[in-house]
Amino acid sequence: MHGDERVWEWMRLMALERPKPAQLPSAIATFTGREAEVERLCALLADGAERVVAISGPAGIGKSALALQVAHHISHHFPDGQLYVNLQGSAPGTDPLPPAEVLGRFLRSMGVAAPAALGEQEEAVATFRSLTHGKRLLVLLDNAASAEQIRHLLPGSATCGVLITSRRMLSAIDAASHCQLRGLSRDEAGALLARLLGADRLDREAEAVAEVIPLCGELPLALSIVAARLRGRPDLPVRALADRLAGEQRRLAELEIDDQAVRASFLVSYEDLGDGPAARLFRLLGLLDGPDFGVPVAAALAELPEGRTAALLDQLLENQLVVSDAPGRYHMHDLLRLLARELATEQESEQARASAVRRALHCHLATARRAALSVEPMIAWRIDFVPDALVHPGVPLESVEAVNTWLDTEIENLVAAARQAVTSADPAIAAYLSACLNTPLEQRARWGEQLALGRLALEAAGSTGDLRQAGLGHNDLGWALHALGKPAEALASFDRALDAWRPIGYDTGQALALNGRGAALRSLERHEESLAALEQARTMWHRSGHARHEASCLTGIGLTRQRLGRHDEAVAAHREALSLARESDARVTEVMALGNLGEAHRLAGQVDEAVTCFQEALCLDRRRGLSGTYWEAEHLWGLGRATGDRACLNRSAAILHELGLITYREARAIGLDADPATPDAISRQL
Repeated sequence: MHGDERVWEWMRLMALERPKPAQLPSAIATFTGREAEVERLCALLADGAERVVAISGPAGIGKSALALQVAHHISHHFPDGQLYVNLQGSAPGTDPLPPAEVLGRFLRSMGVAAPAALGEQEEAVATFRSLTHGKRLLVLLDNAASAEQIRHLLPGSATCGVLITSRRMLSAIDAASHCQLRGLSRDEAGALLARLLGADRLDREAEAVAEVIPLCGELPLALSIVAARLRGRPDLPVRALADRLAGEQRRLAELEIDDQAVRASFLVSYEDLGDGPAARLFRLLGLLDGPDFGVPVAAALAELPEGRTAALLDQLLENQLVVSDAPGRYHMHDLLRLLARELATEQESEQARASAVRRALHCHLATARRAALSVEPMIAWRIDFVPDALVHPGVPLESVEAVNTWLDTEIENLVAAARQAVTSADPAIAAYLSACLNTPLEQRARWGEQLALGRLALEAAGSTGDLRQAGLGHNDLGWALHALGKPAEALASFDRALDAWRPIGYDTGQALALNGRGAALRSLERHEESLAALEQARTMWHRSGHARHEASCLTGIGLTRQRLGRHDEAVAAHREALSLARESDARVTEVMALGNLGEAHRLAGQVDEAVTCFQEALCLDRRRGLSGTYWEAEHLWGLGRATGDRACLNRSAAILHELGLITYREARAIGLDADPATPDAISRQL
């Protein structure tokens, strides 16, 4: 046909009564959970608030099941029918369907035979939009490969609704509302297994089931495979399968049955990357042990500029191979991490893998060294054994506030990095990280992390045989134990630190350990021994010219004298400590000494002097980036006790609760008590 003949033929076809398509596959009978997602998506499409909704997420997350559940829930809102197509954008070993082929299917299902004229895609698109104009039609485009594949499959009429599922975030689709799907909650995962296996079997082995769920990464596909394997083997205990899944090297192999396999599903997204830098970055990211990562560490890992790395991470994000919950922060699903590590082992040499991990660890270490010097410039002696020749310069940290933000963001990764370093070719990195991070962590009262890093430093020292690493590790471990209310263990740790320092004649280390012994002995109420150890440490610090540490010893002497009721002597010691701290520009020690002086004045009945000290300490807290830290909580508590100001006590309790140093119940009790006792988290330090 030519010209007018074609137009008249189309008009004749469109005037005929059309069949009403009803192509939705059956809903998944065992669909479980996702109530919030179902409710939101149904509301968007049924109310006409959105015309196009795209569900994205990694392989096996349950996108198609959710889309079908929603489609069946709202099908009655679309009386002109429902179209469905599997676009094959994520099927292993198959090519995505061409849009022209899909259009032909849609047109035929709507009663329009595809004549030769419809071989032209643009004409097919126009006909499809004409047929759907003004209709209440629902279109489900499942497993889309790209925005380009589906752009011509969208009805032109706002009366139609479109549901799309894809492993990629189809952000290029205009006016689409996006739903990025995550794993099931623990409760939802348990409910899914119960539906698939029966509650009786799960109840009999509840402990093993609780282990299986996180090993499956709360991934519906993985849970379904586990259930299928257990159904096929009624005699197989859940415990046996849990033990198999526990081994990282074989976990993906266990998550496979018949034509279902987690590894094969993930590989489709990986293979979409091609054989370029994005694929290599994905492989290398699997080598990191931390829970998440930022651009600088990823760039160090791949040995690429940060700008280039950020662009590659965006590509991985688009392919659902990483997840981003905050700007500049990324993490991988646990099972995807295992795949990435497998691929790195297969495609990267052992030397390349070791070098990549070393670069990432050096990025953490170089930044930790910057952090230590930023919060306390006088701390150089503590980190002077960290090698200068690091392969990465680290992240610039220009202020205490920047250090605190970095520390709060990275602390779990830093502990994981130290743990990974212990088993690497350079275990000393764990000791270096502990040495650099001790002071920044102490300022934030992150004693649990200090404890973990101290133990890892000792593991590293056991491998290297370095007595300085051992001495510092025992010392830092001792202070963390003391802060956490374990003085007997702390004392033993300080004694072991002395045993490490003495053979190498390192006076600084011995003085540090003696200072710690004095604090632990004070907590054990062995006050005279405490004073003896502290005076010995003070003499060593004075002889070596370390005024900052001499000031720290003097604060300890003042605290022990307070315990003995010798308040005037305590005030004198704290004043001398404050003077030395100011002379040596020991900023944190100055804040500590000022707060301790305020407490000594309070105990001596010198309320006005106490209030002045606590108010000045709080001003310093704010100026030096210590707001919201343990130190602000201690000073607020002292001011509240000195003045009777309940607001100060309540704010102190709130900070302690935010830091995890007291429970919500304890914080609430403080708010209700007319005369609350000093929390242990504070009394242990005074």
